[in-house]
Parts: sequence; structure tokens; C-alpha cells
Amino acid sequence: MPSHPPSTTESPSPADPSPPAETPTELYFGYSADVPDLTTVDVKTVAPATLAGEPAVLTVIGESHYVGLPAFDFHELCSCKPLPHERTHRTPLSAGAEREFSFESDRLDARTVVEGRPLDAFPGPDDATVAYRFDPEAWTTIRIADGGYETYHTYPEYDLALHTETTMRPKTQR
Repeated sequence: MPSHPPSTTESPSPADPSPPAETPTELYFGYSADVPDLTTVDVKTVAPATLAGEPAVLTVIGESHYVGLPAFDFHELCSCKPLPHERTHRTPLSAGAEREFSFESDRLDARTVVEGRPLDAFPGPDDATVAYRFDPEAWTTIRIADGGYETYHTYPEYDLALHTETTMRPKTQR
């Protein structure tokens, strides 16, 4: 059974000084064995968690999310802006979109399945490990699940709830 602290849900302050963002058309997923430079992103909320039996960090950023599992050299940065990573995958922001991609290293195999669903398929933030509301219907949530984690990114302007499910399989060290 995965362990994680109670859900962390935050909303922007009424005087959030962030400039209005351009409407994105794609979501970019970047994978790396190295920790990305998070000083260049707008961190909204952070929650510690346990993934694959090891400490992890779940972060909602202004452009999307970051999941870090340092013990396995696994770092996923997801953004509405293009990423400089070697292992970057693009997903269109549209209902019906389906993508699958993987991360493999000496220590971990991870597989992510992305599915564009209608906005009303979003289950809400209550069961999320970490959640952030950008606007009344615009959310990013991350939930620890058995064998990995799932995310939702909602885009009311597209009537879209982009769902990801990442499964992780640690490799046995010899």
C-alpha cells in the first residue's frame, strides 16, 4: 500500500500576479535521470510522497507538474511549453488524444499512458495527493496509485481532462 501525506490542495490568491498565459495546444513530457532546474518554473505547491517504496516529490508548477524519484534517477517534467530534454514527448490538448511513452534506465522502467477525456470525466481534487486550482475548472492533480501515479490536467477552454497513468517497475540491483 503506498503511503503519502493527506492531500494538499491550493488555489491561487485573488491577487495572483501571474501574467495571463497564452492558450497552449500541446502538453510536453520530459524525462531525465537528472533533476531539472525548477528555479526556472513557477512552483505552485509541493508535496512529499512515497513511490516504489522510496521518497518522491510531487510538484504542481505554473505550466503543469514535476514528479521526482531521486532514488531511481527518475524525473518527469510536464509543461505546456516546449522542453529541452532529450526524452520529450508531445501530446495534443484534445479529447480523444491517446499517447503512450516510456522511460527506461538501469534502475527503473516507467510507462505513461495519456488519454484526452471530456472535462466532466475529471473526478475532482478530493482523492489527489497534491492539487492546484488555476481557475474554477482548471486543475492539475497528482495522485499516488498502486505501482505509480496518475495526473489530471483540466482545460475548460477545450472541454478537456487530460489524464495520465504512469506505472513504475524498479529493476533489481545485482
